Amino acid sequence: MSDLIRECLLDMPLSAMANRPEGMLAISRDDVPEDVRPAVDAWVRDHGGQVAEEQLIVVHGGKTPPGGGGKRFYVLPPAALAASAE
Repeated sequence: MSDLIRECLLDMPLSAMANRPEGMLAISRDDVPEDVRPAVDAWVRDHGGQVAEEQLIVVHGGKTPPGGGGKRFYVLPPAALAASAE
């Protein structure tokens, strides 16, 4: 299953996430079918990534309000998508 998840993520377009950490790849979590997201979430975390949320509202010159609602992304290092040597 691990290689299948990696191959599927490789086929998905990279996203232009606004607050993407430097050197990391971002893939929209919405591109993954909802029924398999828990398995992909775990795979991403196991390979040095995280599920990150882009802030829905950004306030300039003030404090951004807490809370979610923004788009969610898989943020992971490029090495996570490299072919395994198994």
